Amino acid sequence: MLLALVIAMQVATSGTPETTHPNQTLLDAMSAKCHTPKKWLRYVGSDEFRFRPPASAKYGKIECLLAQLRKSSVPMNLGFVGNEALPESKKK
Repeated sequence: MLLALVIAMQVATSGTPETTHPNQTLLDAMSAKCHTPKKWLRYVGSDEFRFRPPASAKYGKIECLLAQLRKSSVPMNLGFVGNEALPESKKK
């Protein structure tokens, strides 16, 4: 009975990918794969990192990095901070 329980637990957890905690090396590898500057993804500490592409960044490069993050086993709560709104002085 105990053996069956142990086997059932192993089968249940075998499909679950192990969580990878972010570090700068992992983020740099993602940047290299997407041909983006390493400074776009910065490790802050704990399980936190910042993704700050410039306003002029090509959408395809941003999409590539977001796809890399999604495919990784890095735990994340994605949120957007800030707004690159056009300054009032440049509005017509």
